[in-house]
Amino acid sequence: MAITITIANEKGGVGKTTTAVNLAAGLALRLVDEPATRSRVLLVDMDPQVHALLAIGYDKHQMSFPVSLATLLTETPPPSIQRLIQRSEYHPNLFYVPSDRAAMIRAARELPSLMANETRLLRALSAVQSEYAYIVIDTPPNTGDLLINALVAADQVIVPVETSYLGVSGLIELQRTIEQVQTHFKPDLKIMGYLPTLCEEQRSEAQEILAELQSRYKQMILPPIHKASDLAYAHSSHMDVFTYRPPRIRSADNIASSSRATREYASLIDIVLMKTGTNGRT
Repeated sequence: MAITITIANEKGGVGKTTTAVNLAAGLALRLVDEPATRSRVLLVDMDPQVHALLAIGYDKHQMSFPVSLATLLTETPPPSIQRLIQRSEYHPNLFYVPSDRAAMIRAARELPSLMANETRLLRALSAVQSEYAYIVIDTPPNTGDLLINALVAADQVIVPVETSYLGVSGLIELQRTIEQVQTHFKPDLKIMGYLPTLCEEQRSEAQEILAELQSRYKQMILPPIHKASDLAYAHSSHMDVFTYRPPRIRSADNIASSSRATREYASLIDIVLMKTGTNGRT
């Protein structure tokens, strides 16, 4: 059964999409030599902006899909998810569910009036749980049924936190949302960790925020991701950072290059593999 990881923070601009894309791509690279379903990763973009999908399926971003993620969330009964799933542009074992900005905005409006509106993504994904090793879900930067669906469908949550005072301001609200999901829908939902992002350690504010996060969350703090031009350029080029800055010789054991961003996300991926009980590679 797939391990489902949701990337969540109710604040925008904290690196959710960057983390979702590079986590999904990095997991696919690490697992590429595994047999069959143990190598496959699925990315689900619950943010109506669909920026995560632009990074892994840009060649198909202008295609019109009559059935998409929004259809899965709003139709009763939903269509077959297996027929929707597409292969990513850069990695043969990375897949995604097509989405559409306008349709997702409509879905966000419709969901509150639908029966069992909080569990619709979970039910849609249940049909393919056995076909993937990991499912990674990107989320919108606000509280609402799209975020709730992404949390209800998850086994683990990674919380990107921008290392600024504004970046940590929304964490209490997110914690409350996660606790409500645990109480009403998913008691075994866990926070895997808090991921400091956009770090600029030369700034005193960033140092203070890192210290505060360490004090508040202790062992749940993941190694930070520093602000890097490679991450920005990779996203503007519509690719993950491992594709944008590959090593000279890439293998499942060697996915990072001299780029600091690839090394830091490779480290995160190894931690995810370790924490989820999959044998990671160093």
